[in-house]
Amino acid sequence: KRGILPEIENVVEICALKDRLKEFDKVILPYEEEKGNGMRSALSNKVDIKKIGIIIGPEGGFSEEEIYMLAELGAFPVSLGPRILRTETAGLVASSIVMYELGDLGGK
Repeated sequence: KRGILPEIENVVEICALKDRLKEFDKVILPYEEEKGNGMRSALSNKVDIKKIGIIIGPEGGFSEEEIYMLAELGAFPVSLGPRILRTETAGLVASSIVMYELGDLGGK
């Protein structure tokens, strides 16, 4: 009963994201070195969030410079926990946590 399907974009260069990130109310950037912010803090203002972007890095992760550049463009670096996830599973985990935090998985 999903009215809107999530979109999965092709691989793009970071510089190509500049204008694209403006389309989202919140852009989440899972980063294995992030220690302070988790998904809960990224999504704390749920009322104003209608469209969420999730940026998943390449195998081997983003460099610190790339994380800084994406944060400057408005992405919110978050931790997905202490384990390093593979690129192909990180998106699924991140989107599942977003759905949980926004109440899309049922329950109270």
